[in-house]
Amino acid sequence: MALVLLLFAAFPALAGGFGPWTFGMSAYEIRAVESHGPYRAFSNGDLETYSADFGGKRQNAQFYLKDGRLWRIALRTYEGTDISKATQVWIETYTTLKKLYGPMETPGLSGESLVALAESAKAIAADGGKAQMAPVTQPDAEFVFSSFNSHTHEGVTYYMVTVNYDQPAP
Repeated sequence: MALVLLLFAAFPALAGGFGPWTFGMSAYEIRAVESHGPYRAFSNGDLETYSADFGGKRQNAQFYLKDGRLWRIALRTYEGTDISKATQVWIETYTTLKKLYGPMETPGLSGESLVALAESAKAIAADGGKAQMAPVTQPDAEFVFSSFNSHTHEGVTYYMVTVNYDQPAP
């Protein structure tokens, strides 16, 4: 517990405002936040956990390191083959981001209602494109955006809804 408090003192700006991680943490410091582990390391040194809380649900969080320091957290709110489920999760992700940050912008999407916007995003993802959304007003010291896209591997199409929290370039 003392180590976690020390980390908060060293890195006061919470990355994403949704968890205990802060931009600039090392892989060791990320792993020290045991309450959200266990963590798995990738071959390139990046990390992930399935214990990140977003919108009251446990989510997969992937931690991207540059020069040994955290610069992006990608929350995978959906990854699977069911485009209808992916579309529903896109709506839930939109709703959560709106609660956290206020009005959202959805470039390239059309529709007056949230369901219509989701159907527009679904069509873009189904066609191999990437639909995006972001808070109109970005939080201090980070850039937040979400993507809904697809990837086909060995004839199977996978859909992904991801929320990215990036540390802005200096």
